[in-house]
Amino acid sequence: MSKRKASEISSYGFDESFGFDAGKFLVSVKNPTNIGSKSHHLQNHIKYFEHGLPIFQHPHDILTIEKTDGMFATIQQERIQIASLHTSHTVSLYAMAHYIHTMLQTMSTVVLHDHPSTAFKTIDMRGSTQQQGHVILNAKHQGRAVVLKTATDVPTQLKYIIEAVIHHTISSQCPDYFPTFHFIGFTSTQQLVLCSEQLPTMSVASFMRQLTTTEADVWRLVSAVCHSLLRIQQKVDFTHRDCHISNIFYGHGQVKFIDFDWSCVQQGCRKISVPQYLYDTTRPQYCCNKSVDCCIFLRTLGPALKKMPLFRDKIYTPLMMRYEEETKHFLKQNSSTDTAALQLYKMSTSNQSVSGEYSHEHGLKHHPKIFDYRMAYYEWSSMTPTAIIDFMKLNKL
Repeated sequence: MSKRKASEISSYGFDESFGFDAGKFLVSVKNPTNIGSKSHHLQNHIKYFEHGLPIFQHPHDILTIEKTDGMFATIQQERIQIASLHTSHTVSLYAMAHYIHTMLQTMSTVVLHDHPSTAFKTIDMRGSTQQQGHVILNAKHQGRAVVLKTATDVPTQLKYIIEAVIHHTISSQCPDYFPTFHFIGFTSTQQLVLCSEQLPTMSVASFMRQLTTTEADVWRLVSAVCHSLLRIQQKVDFTHRDCHISNIFYGHGQVKFIDFDWSCVQQGCRKISVPQYLYDTTRPQYCCNKSVDCCIFLRTLGPALKKMPLFRDKIYTPLMMRYEEETKHFLKQNSSTDTAALQLYKMSTSNQSVSGEYSHEHGLKHHPKIFDYRMAYYEWSSMTPTAIIDFMKLNKL
């Protein structure tokens, strides 16, 4: 790698929040590639690296890839999603995380206290509340309300480290749309702590539950979310990939996004993401899919529109019908030459075969929690922020 490119990668100011220039470790991330002839499941975590090679928790659970077929690989005559398997790219992401993990252990420790402090990396835990999983709300860092994500097991720590790299990158480049990332570090008991700004506004899910929310408010909300996604996409190659209404905060016309453990960002010439079982890193759209976030946002908004019939009938339903028609036409047209298109088409038919009736209702019935995530195998022109903004301009309430 040239000196110029290495400088580009390490020039994002990691020093303060990580305690060192973590950007230099991004050079270990390899470009996305097709899956090889041998692989491991993503859940078979990497304990450490020895002479640059990964040492897996279950080193003998080596998977021999007999063939690939669209979104799937065949292993011992059983089909498994390619997205749930390691490639050289996903392994290199964990290599980066391991190097950073080692360095973080040499930095100053995080202190969790029960009294106020202005010291950096010292958290006032009075009044803090434990949420589901490893999330803590209402803690304070240097007098400001913060959210903590904590982990004691190494596999989760490594995922959090990758998430921290993503969060730091996007909050540095697009500060208006993401909470400030304060720091990442270890306590004296080897508990990893991620500390970021706690937003004073409410989630879209909470906003929609307010009795005072009007149809015009919802129109402005959806427009604001799409404009925010558009501006982010214009500035950086980023996809949130889990953009449901509880991960979007809204207030005073301002939109901010939280939780980046499914996200992907391009930093310099490197694509950084937490390897997840629903996203195929071998796809050209990896890290630059401009429709997936709108698809997930609108789909999860739908159930909250029961008391918004005008917005639902004039905006939401026509948009979702356009999305359905585009996918139906594209997948059917390409099903004879593109195996992935055929697989997605059958996923959305009444009997999950080519002969069945196609609709997103069928797809959601068969795959209720992951339907739009799988559909993100492709980018859909009808569901980009620009397409939705243009539609809404023509259909104001």
